[in-house]
Amino acid sequence: MKKLSGIAATLSLVFILTACGGSGEESSASGGSDESVTLQLGHALSPGTPAADKIDEMAETIEEETDGRVVFDIYPDSQLGSETEMLEQIQVGSMQAGAIMVGSMQTLDMKMAIEDLPYMWKDVEHAREAYKGEFGEKLADIASEQGLTQIGYLEWGKRHITNNEKPIVEPEDLEGVNIRVAETALRVDAFEEVGALPTVMAFSEVYGALQQGALDAQENPLSVINAAKFYEVQDYLSLTGHFYNTVMMMVETDTWDQISEEDQKLIKEETSKISEEVTEMNDSMEKEYLKELEENGMQINDDVNTEAFREAMLPVYDKWEEEVFGKELMDVYREASGWEK
Repeated sequence: MKKLSGIAATLSLVFILTACGGSGEESSASGGSDESVTLQLGHALSPGTPAADKIDEMAETIEEETDGRVVFDIYPDSQLGSETEMLEQIQVGSMQAGAIMVGSMQTLDMKMAIEDLPYMWKDVEHAREAYKGEFGEKLADIASEQGLTQIGYLEWGKRHITNNEKPIVEPEDLEGVNIRVAETALRVDAFEEVGALPTVMAFSEVYGALQQGALDAQENPLSVINAAKFYEVQDYLSLTGHFYNTVMMMVETDTWDQISEEDQKLIKEETSKISEEVTEMNDSMEKEYLKELEENGMQINDDVNTEAFREAMLPVYDKWEEEVFGKELMDVYREASGWEK
């Protein structure tokens, strides 16, 4: 069920849903509580994007298939706050689930910032396979240490740069450009390597800042650029593809343990299903997004020197491996990256 009322979102933070608890004294044969479980799930994804729409479909399917034993109460588009704020709410129990960009989870453990390494995958196929394999398992283990159970990953996609001055072709084109980035330290470091002036800002404030000239540029996946109508306040789109983002779907572990094993299995099967559907939609809709952006006046530049960008940003790899990630995690990444010979 999708909630669109800001008032409802606020009230939901005050009145914790009693159904999400339950004494757990009566257990079914398959484990978990016989009581129904309602999970308030927040995310920052814009309605109309593949990931956001598929989360809504997942919620409807699970409620129907479990005969109401498990209900996901969905709050999209940062209605419950930033991703950092939503993670805090999950930890204190006022939310029970979330779909949070992996890089944003660095507020729980800085190792999660690894997703913000620039140009970290040789191609999108390697990225997708990595999250299905040991790399995705490592991230899930880190989340588990913070009391969160990972139930699936959704592709958010490659991020590209929009601005009002000129096409971005070489790293030097970003020198002195005031570009908005999400609240992640590694992204700030990466853009500073090419001389940009990264500004951390909540997504909800970006459109207005671009419109007023407080920002020169921003970076996001095509689906977000289109859904947010950035073409109204930005002239140029350059297909830099500098970051690849994935959303981790998670449930607070104590709440997850209240769900029967049978229903847990159903939830994971459904999240796996929508994960595949989101990647298919992202692939099939890319040309449509570009066409719509161009029709709305954006000049699209696909002549980006991505090799030069990667080379210019590579210094952050050594710095963050030494100070944050460690060799073990980086070796898992390197094995899956496609860059290693």
